[in-house]
Amino acid sequence: MLRQPLAGDTPAHLEAGVIATLRTLTPVRKLELARAMNQMADRLALAGIQQRMPEVTMHEWAYALALQRLTLERRPYGAAVLEGIPLMPTPVDPLALALRLGALLDAHAIPYVIVGSMAAVVHGEYRTTRDIDVVVNLSAQNVRAFVEGLREDFTFLLSDITDALLRLPEARADGQQRASFCAYDKMTGFQLDVYLFSGRPFEVAQFQRAQVVNIAGEPGGALRVASAEDTVLAKLEWYSLAPSDRQWRDVQAILRVQDDALDQAYLLQWADALGFAELLTWALRGQQPPLAGDEPRQQRLF
Repeated sequence: MLRQPLAGDTPAHLEAGVIATLRTLTPVRKLELARAMNQMADRLALAGIQQRMPEVTMHEWAYALALQRLTLERRPYGAAVLEGIPLMPTPVDPLALALRLGALLDAHAIPYVIVGSMAAVVHGEYRTTRDIDVVVNLSAQNVRAFVEGLREDFTFLLSDITDALLRLPEARADGQQRASFCAYDKMTGFQLDVYLFSGRPFEVAQFQRAQVVNIAGEPGGALRVASAEDTVLAKLEWYSLAPSDRQWRDVQAILRVQDDALDQAYLLQWADALGFAELLTWALRGQQPPLAGDEPRQQRLF
């Protein structure tokens, strides 16, 4: 069985060259390239917004750009939280935002790990991202400091944080549940997804195996990022709940870029424990599994 290409129209020999190039790039370089891609995407999106809405204010341009970054299902909530915030139509810098968040958490000795798309960039291919995903281990003693520190740069609903704290027991008991809330950068409206550490054994392993990525010359200087194996497992867990071509492509990119460097025994152990061992088998083959009643799927380019 042949592996599916990462992009549907990329011949195998060209993809091999892309993967070889990605292996030569440091995590920092991939994060820098992802930042440049996000800023280019924002500039193009803003140009389109200005063309469609030439008579509105700069704030309205910024508000429209912030909403355009969000997925359709998240747009109504984001619109409500961002209403009245004096946003600027500035191309977003997700890396700078992540470093600022990491510095805040480090300053208050709050354990955290960056997961999701930013972790996928570190271990796989660089790409744009709609948000920053972070798992935060809050205690009763540091909740206040975290909320006050977050409020300096982000806007959010305090009730969402309270609700997330109340959902922690449910998230700890049921792997399909998450105790989480959203916050938005006050300047650009860029989304931050905060997942509260629930104490699940897999989350404990994520924190124990997190890697520090040092980024010289940047304020903050370092990020704690989930390992390649834990990023694959987390994305497969999300995929098992809500299949997504983007999640699957991230998994495939990490598997192909990291290759023999991955701890296969660890992957197999946790995939079995989390209930998606068969899904991992498909991923290791390089084939996207068919959904129930579907023919084998071909991945979309975007």
